[in-house]
Amino acid sequence: MNMLWRDVFVPDHVVASDGFTAEVGGTVEMPLSLFCRFRTRVSNDDDRRPSVTSTPGDYLHTDDLSVYDLVGQAAAMKSTLWDTGWMLDVNGLGIYVFEADAGPSPGLPTFRVYREPGSDPAAPIPEPGTWTRVRGQLSVAEPYETEAFESQADLLRRAVRTWHVRRVIRLDSKLGKGHLKQVRAQDVAVIQYPDLRYDDAWTTDGYLLDLERVDRE
Repeated sequence: MNMLWRDVFVPDHVVASDGFTAEVGGTVEMPLSLFCRFRTRVSNDDDRRPSVTSTPGDYLHTDDLSVYDLVGQAAAMKSTLWDTGWMLDVNGLGIYVFEADAGPSPGLPTFRVYREPGSDPAAPIPEPGTWTRVRGQLSVAEPYETEAFESQADLLRRAVRTWHVRRVIRLDSKLGKGHLKQVRAQDVAVIQYPDLRYDDAWTTDGYLLDLERVDRE
């Protein structure tokens, strides 16, 4: 699928700890992960073929970015850690899927994104080969996520792709009046550790990549 995958989130710790880097006009190899807020099985009456659509978001919060709607088949895998982690195969591209909770757990912090009404529950995950529709936001799949699946090498082969970097956006935030979080988005030429901001005014939450898949065939 030759398309532009917008707003793929790279958290700041991936840059600071893992040494992740990318520059506009260059290439980067990485697998994708989707934080799934909605999931449903594709019925026999629906069109069972891979598809990718997206709805643009804004940059007011890292949870308000582009939302993707994907249709594909669940891949055969075994998780050694994630009860609700699995892989969706979309026309040959494996995307790691992690399910959002139905709501906040007692005593734990409240987040902005939970499961949407009408979604299938997070568990059980789809059986291998099941045609499935998912909706959520994309990010880089981190090693601690990808290493928790077997067979690891086969799944990474299906997921890691070379991408052209078409745009890089840095997301910074700070607390404003009334402890309300202010966010700003700035185009930058490169992701690099010295470009992270950790000062009294602004903190870098992460980066967004616009990616176009490199055709190797």
